[in-house]
Amino acid sequence: MRYAVPRQYGTISRYGIYRQILDNDTNLYLETVNQTPVDESDLDQFHEVLKEEENRLDIISYKYYGTPDYFWIIAMGNNLIDPMVIKPGEILRIPNFNSLNNWKGALCQRV
Repeated sequence: MRYAVPRQYGTISRYGIYRQILDNDTNLYLETVNQTPVDESDLDQFHEVLKEEENRLDIISYKYYGTPDYFWIIAMGNNLIDPMVIKPGEILRIPNFNSLNNWKGALCQRV
């Protein structure tokens, strides 16, 4: 594994801080924090990715959480390796934000 040439997002993209990892010269991943399990809840919602939301978890995060900053919660809740590879028609689980604040929730975990 090695680091790939970075994508050119510019200074306004929240994805600009992630480095790309190239595995066996074929698979490309974004480097992210350690995976923290996000428990399922009866209050979770599900979202079908629309064409205009392709590869844009930040847009989906804004719709459900009121801020694009929590795109990583959706990524972790769906065990996504690369949050930049989201295709139209995919069904994503949107973790209930309140359940993330419990004593063992993702927002309380150290990474």
